[in-house]
Amino acid sequence: MARTLDAYGVEVIFGMEDPVQLYHHLDRRRIRAVTIRDEKHGAIMAHGYAKTSGRPGICAATFGPGATNLITGLLEAQKSSVPVIAFIQEIPASQRDRHASSEIDHITALTPYTKKVFRIDTPERCCDIVRRAFRLATSGRPGPVAVLCPADVMTMQTEAFTHAEPAFARFPATRPRPPRSGIDAAAALLGAAERPVIIAGGGSILSGASDQIAALAERLGAPVATTMTGRGTLADSHPLCAGALGSSTGGTLGRGRIANAEVAGADAVLICGSRTGQICYMNWEQPGPDTRIIHLDIDPEEPGRNFDTDITLIGDVRETLTEMLAHPAIDRPGAAQAAAARLAAGKDAWRTEFRAAAFANTTPMRPERVLAEISDRMTPGTILVNDASYSSGWTFSHVDNPAAGSNILSPRGTGGIGWSLPAAMGAKLAAPDAPVICVTGDGAFGYVMAELETAARCDIAVVVVVLNNATLGFQRHFENKLFGEYGECDLSDIDHAALARVLGCDGERVSEPDALGAALDRGLAAACTYVIDAVIDAEAMAPIVGLDDPVSVAQTH
Repeated sequence: MARTLDAYGVEVIFGMEDPVQLYHHLDRRRIRAVTIRDEKHGAIMAHGYAKTSGRPGICAATFGPGATNLITGLLEAQKSSVPVIAFIQEIPASQRDRHASSEIDHITALTPYTKKVFRIDTPERCCDIVRRAFRLATSGRPGPVAVLCPADVMTMQTEAFTHAEPAFARFPATRPRPPRSGIDAAAALLGAAERPVIIAGGGSILSGASDQIAALAERLGAPVATTMTGRGTLADSHPLCAGALGSSTGGTLGRGRIANAEVAGADAVLICGSRTGQICYMNWEQPGPDTRIIHLDIDPEEPGRNFDTDITLIGDVRETLTEMLAHPAIDRPGAAQAAAARLAAGKDAWRTEFRAAAFANTTPMRPERVLAEISDRMTPGTILVNDASYSSGWTFSHVDNPAAGSNILSPRGTGGIGWSLPAAMGAKLAAPDAPVICVTGDGAFGYVMAELETAARCDIAVVVVVLNNATLGFQRHFENKLFGEYGECDLSDIDHAALARVLGCDGERVSEPDALGAALDRGLAAACTYVIDAVIDAEAMAPIVGLDDPVSVAQTH
């Protein structure tokens, strides 16, 4: 098993030294074992590593509660279509179904959160099962796979020929294309539309289709809106980039208003690699019922799930659009300039409004100031990892993406908080020379603070910006909106930078807006994980449609 993993180019495994026989036989000069503080975080680190490297992320766990701790991380990988392979120590096969210590039915427990759960029942099947795990994780719609390793089987001796299948060492390993007739019909529909729009979902990023989407948009004169996981398909500087659409980015001071307006005004929409989830599609009210829809996805279950679809294309986004670009029907001379001019006006108006609020120098500090300072320091190589809840809305709206590609990571498959720090650590190990900035709330950071010790011990350097409002912000504001009051949402006032220093990292607390830029510069220059505890206004809201109060936006929102 260890040699097979090496043959697939595995560089890192995240876990706690179980399955013990596997760990014992790793060539530690070639495969690094990163010991984590919670198996869930190991699965998330593997996710961040996979999304950044383009190779499956590997994690491990012991049996029973160690295996069930993986579930939250595996679920996010499943919903986000990211290949994570989990190797799980299991009780000896001879003790199965006897209430051995910590025994559970791993197959029943893990099947809902994976593409498949394999078990190595005989030593002769070991290498075959590992290869099948890589095949399945990287093929079709990528996703997580679990491999159960019974302790007694793992100690058996056998002879085997070990090898890897190089095609399945990266993802997507398979790139199917729809029939030519479907591509021709889609090109004709888009070419005849007056206001076509492209929606780029996370599948566009996973497919590496940025160049194809940009070329199609330019020839059609179609603005490109993205889902949150599709953010980064185009650089924000691209004239046809409309930003992230949906309810999390379309409220007060939200850039998402631009994308939402474009989708609302479209007569034809091409959806590329998207699950058409509730938030990005405004409770499934956009696109509207009069908009003709083409849905391209590698998963045949997705088109038609939430919208009446005129044309269904089942295939890889990059390969399908490469074929579509050869069709003359998509050429619409002059359309790109008109669409770009319309978008430019909206972008300029948004940026003026946003920057005025961000640099108003009010205290407590506005979160927009934090995001504007981060945005000003983004480079084409910077990897930005955001957490769920308010952190997602603020980041996807307010931070500019300077380059096309997959440099923005977020847990939008499930929206679970406490994801960004371990994901950022995995991303850093996949791209050690890249600056990695993690944006999280103090509520989310509370889930994962112990992994600062892992970052220090394993010499993993990321910049962690904690948006510290000493409350569970979304819950507090949502309860206030519903009931006019809120319950037990407020948290202790913790200096997370001081905590970082105790755990072997570095950092500083910032409460004055004018001090934030220099703090970020120090963090980016640091050789270790650097935590910036940014004290922000507890009444400030993310740009979520319907949650904000425009009347009081001059002071807070």
